[in-house]
Amino acid sequence: MGFWDKAFQVAKDVGTNYANSISEKANEVRQTKEKYESMSDEELIRIVNSDGFFGKTQTEKGVAFSILKSRGYSADDIRSR
Repeated sequence: MGFWDKAFQVAKDVGTNYANSISEKANEVRQTKEKYESMSDEELIRIVNSDGFFGKTQTEKGVAFSILKSRGYSADDIRSR
């Protein structure tokens, strides 16, 4: 196997790993969204405003924020509660 064959294989492996990582993240967001859509507005607001070590992840906060926005809340409404 020549240098270019090896370089191509390494690039292909990196690309495959990156694509798999994106796919996994998309699945995580989709599952979180399905779970959060049935929650009340107050529960979602608590998730968005959670802090500290035991707070929710940025992905969970983003999904909750997105759902609240689709329900008609503004960013100021969400953060002021």
